[in-house]
Amino acid sequence: MAKDTPSMAKNKMRRCLAAIIDPHPSGAEVEELWNYFQSSCAYCGIPLARASRTGHLDHIESSALGGSNEIHNHLLSCSRCNGDEKREEDWQSFMAKKVTDIELAAERHAHISVWIGRAGREPLDPSAKAQAEIIISQALESFDEAVKKLRALRP
Repeated sequence: MAKDTPSMAKNKMRRCLAAIIDPHPSGAEVEELWNYFQSSCAYCGIPLARASRTGHLDHIESSALGGSNEIHNHLLSCSRCNGDEKREEDWQSFMAKKVTDIELAAERHAHISVWIGRAGREPLDPSAKAQAEIIISQALESFDEAVKKLRALRP
């Protein structure tokens, strides 16, 4: 079992604070996604058993590139497509390589595009996003300072 380290805690704090302004999908939203993609990988079409945890919620636009946690910025993916093959590649270019049958590729592309088009939550205003980043940075700096003070108390 991994020990909790200050570094791990800091990463968790960053994610938790960011989720306040960009919350993760709710259980009902995740259920909607599984139903929309009919419990199959959006890329390769392999059936996924929800109970086996083989399905992944794959960000369509990664959070590192500015994508949100809004449910319609996710699709259902198998571990092979999401992790082993796609990595950080955008979904359109990955789909073009993954599915060589032109009609099937067009059908899957259209299905994903309709899902994306259902987005309901407005993207975070850029100035609010910048303010949030400042607030999160300040909280993490305060955490670093507390860690230093606590380490100084150790014999």
